[in-house]
Amino acid sequence: MKKHDLNEATTPSVDLTNCDQEPIHLLGNVQAYGCLISTSADLMVNHLSANCADLLGVEPDEAVGRRLIDLLPPQTVHDFRTKLQISSSGGAAISRLFGYDVQGDGKLFDISIHVSGQSYVFEFEEKIVGEDRDDLALVQPLIARVNKKDNVLSAAQEAAMALQIMSGFDRVMVYRFAPDGSGEVIAERHAAGMEPFLGLRYPASDIPKQARELYKRSTLRLIADVNGEVSPIVPEKNPNGEALDLSLSVTRAVSPIHLEYLRNMGVAASMSVSILKDGELWGFLHATTARPGMLIMNAERRSSCSRRCFPMSLSAR
Repeated sequence: MKKHDLNEATTPSVDLTNCDQEPIHLLGNVQAYGCLISTSADLMVNHLSANCADLLGVEPDEAVGRRLIDLLPPQTVHDFRTKLQISSSGGAAISRLFGYDVQGDGKLFDISIHVSGQSYVFEFEEKIVGEDRDDLALVQPLIARVNKKDNVLSAAQEAAMALQIMSGFDRVMVYRFAPDGSGEVIAERHAAGMEPFLGLRYPASDIPKQARELYKRSTLRLIADVNGEVSPIVPEKNPNGEALDLSLSVTRAVSPIHLEYLRNMGVAASMSVSILKDGELWGFLHATTARPGMLIMNAERRSSCSRRCFPMSLSAR
């Protein structure tokens, strides 16, 4: 049995001169707060992250090529199949289960499921305990406050405040793109004593083209710790020599180039929510904190923000 060292994760050297060429959807790692299992359409395991051993008790070298039902309880696999059937008929890109007992041992996970090429991808985050809030009851009045505003700038300011209340991040900015690809911070909410970024403009090169395209497909991105470990996908490539496409992965580890950028800005963790208008990237809400190692928002609350919240309210203007 081989133990996969997390330090073996694929981490290309940072090169700020070629970031627009980086295949950020194929980096082959997940963040430490979650793990991933990928299967074929008939639920044969073809990839999984090395940290499945720690989080799920599933050893990567023993799992690849086996049936998912050999690794997880029959009821769990049945529920996954049902979720896949419902999501495929409803057209949902990502399906979710919250507070689910995967192994039947009382350990709860928030689960995201999506299709990547010919594979099903299952991602598992340990359920954050200690809070008992009705996320929908919290989100709805915040959205109502955004919707009451009659112009983009006032709605954006309300959205920034609302997301900070929801998330607990130190700073939330609303960033709007110009036709030339550059961007401007049009609204902001931050903790006392922090330097304001309102009105700052950023060149188009700060967000490479392939990142913008990915942000249209995957509308919420969380970086739990810019200095955190990442876990490699095993095997790195399938028999056809192809890496697993992580475009829609919620636990996908991000570019080392972007992590270096965040460190230079004094950011320890971040979350972004895309704002789409007519299918194009209008802008995004960007939340940051200088406090390291904090997974502030659980998966259920993040999902509420992404699906119900501020992007719809802002882009409607």
